[in-house]
Amino acid sequence: MSDVLQQIKELENELSHYPSGYISRKMINGKERFYLQWLEDGKLKSKYIKADELETVRQSVEKRKELQERLKKLKATPDGMQDTNLKRKAVRNLQNITGYLMLEDRPIAQIQGGIITEADEELLPLYLKRTKNVQGWLAARAIDPHRTNSRLLKKALRLRTTDDVQTALAVNAATVTDRYWFKPEGSRAVYEDIRFKENYFDQLALRGDPDSFSRKPSRTPELTNTGSFEKCWRLIGGKWWMYKSGNDAEYFSELFICKLGEKLGLDMAHYEMDGGYIRSLDFTDGARVNFEPMRSLVDDDEDYELCFHTLRDISSELAEQYLILIWMDSICYNMDRHTENFGLLRDVHSGQILSLAPNYDNNIALIAKGYPRDRARTGDGLIRYFREFVRDNPDVQEMYRTLDLPVITKEIIEECLCEIPYEVDREYICDFILSGQQVVQDIIEQGEDILEDDAPSMGLML
Repeated sequence: MSDVLQQIKELENELSHYPSGYISRKMINGKERFYLQWLEDGKLKSKYIKADELETVRQSVEKRKELQERLKKLKATPDGMQDTNLKRKAVRNLQNITGYLMLEDRPIAQIQGGIITEADEELLPLYLKRTKNVQGWLAARAIDPHRTNSRLLKKALRLRTTDDVQTALAVNAATVTDRYWFKPEGSRAVYEDIRFKENYFDQLALRGDPDSFSRKPSRTPELTNTGSFEKCWRLIGGKWWMYKSGNDAEYFSELFICKLGEKLGLDMAHYEMDGGYIRSLDFTDGARVNFEPMRSLVDDDEDYELCFHTLRDISSELAEQYLILIWMDSICYNMDRHTENFGLLRDVHSGQILSLAPNYDNNIALIAKGYPRDRARTGDGLIRYFREFVRDNPDVQEMYRTLDLPVITKEIIEECLCEIPYEVDREYICDFILSGQQVVQDIIEQGEDILEDDAPSMGLML
């Protein structure tokens, strides 16, 4: 994303926090009164402003005008005009989306012009249940357009669109890991017709294979295979496997954390090496359960506290599973736990949330980006985040103390290391993991006595 587009996105987000409209002054029964007035759906609406709130509202209105002027100038740039045209095209495309959101062969929502008009709330995808934003849901199911092989894939499939919504719709917005899909008005398709049974473009998506580029276009799950790394789905023995590209340090970190979690009895997505790439088994077992990312509930806000309380509001079991995930991330230095790489499993037929998905996507953890200097783990960033999370939430402290957390030993670490075909500094790995476990355990046990560490300020406050 260019700097201009990033600024536009940030300004549009900031604008949403300020009131639109203008301040109107009226004399009622000889008294001066002020109202905030604005147009909504062609109708003039107003809201009374209390005297002690007038100056705050006035400043907010002026701030909005200032932001709008800055946004107008950015949109007048070449990048800004291109972005505006793409958004207009997306709106026009969305207006043509009419049909049904399906769960297997069951219609669960009627969509007219990109808007949900009727829906079974119990079965709706969680994101749509929360937002009713059809465009956002469809776009989030499309392959990342910034991946090099994504562009090659679209060219090979004769897709001319750069719009994420249309990319997803090219395969009815179907995915390997859930049974939702879109059925256009007038279509006679059934789930058996649109579900993925093969993938002739796996090599193109994974490594840009030139021979795959010449294949005849066909339905492929790659158009809805999200994420920033080059990857692909392969159907082997009736099971889907996700293959992902990376380097040796990333492969080691993913494999080590997988093996460590499995030996500790934790719910882990299974990873192994195959043909120079790392692969993981589809943990939905061909969408026998529906997977939905945490983004469905909290957008891209990965704040520990928000995620914890959101999950606890659903069930204490989910909150406990999340605490175990964060415990493991903190010990194994997973810097990249975001709301697209953990989520929930739901019953296909009832919509009931069953559990957190298995722990997956640890390829930017441990030594993936190099050996962290602080092997004692006294002041690294993840420890600091964990300390703040536990310190500021007494209910988190209490829940951690009731959890039967597994114990990592030197022997378990050495077993994992012996099973992974990569040369690493074994002594360092052992010290780093055991130190992390000890620091994290001390934080849990200290509870209200936790003190701020001596880490330097991040310099973000002026």
